[in-house]
Amino acid sequence: MNKPDEQFDQKLTQHYKERKARTTLSHAQQQALKHSVIQKQPKKLGFALQLTSLTCALCLLAFIVLDSNNVINTAPKTVLNTIDIHDYSFITTHEIDQTGNYASTITQQKRALDTQLANDLRRHQQRHIEYGTLVKVDNDWFIASCNDEVLVQIKQSLLSDLKGRHAVESNINTGDMLAMAHNGKGQIIALKHARVGTRQCGA
Repeated sequence: MNKPDEQFDQKLTQHYKERKARTTLSHAQQQALKHSVIQKQPKKLGFALQLTSLTCALCLLAFIVLDSNNVINTAPKTVLNTIDIHDYSFITTHEIDQTGNYASTITQQKRALDTQLANDLRRHQQRHIEYGTLVKVDNDWFIASCNDEVLVQIKQSLLSDLKGRHAVESNINTGDMLAMAHNGKGQIIALKHARVGTRQCGA
């Protein structure tokens, strides 16, 4: 090595030693620094644990709230699966039909209909003659009954059967007051003009 490089290395080494002596901590300073670092670490760790616990608690609370509002679970709760639709007399159904239009229907449950039918049939069987006005003839006959605001539709098949047994009086026209004779089962067995003097429906 040449002289200037040696001088430079010496100066650099001397300068390094001086800086090291100025910046190096004494043993007492090093112990005090270690002690302060050890004391500060639990505080940071404690804060991190507190923050983690708070985050977990908030997540759990959010899960409980969203679950109770059924936002997370898309399947109905078990309670809803135990509902018996037969406990209801009517069911309203709403949908978009095949043509894209909104449609709603009301379905009356069979049990309610059966009860209503049995009651109506019982009342109907108690009457052996029912009066009504012939309001329309179009293959089938439509007779507005004087009782219970009922429209009676007599299909062509029954009309043909009754006519074959001569149980339909001739010359019956729209607007005539008719007497419909029923058997014990409530079936119509004859159609005739009402007797003279029978009051018109609603009169």
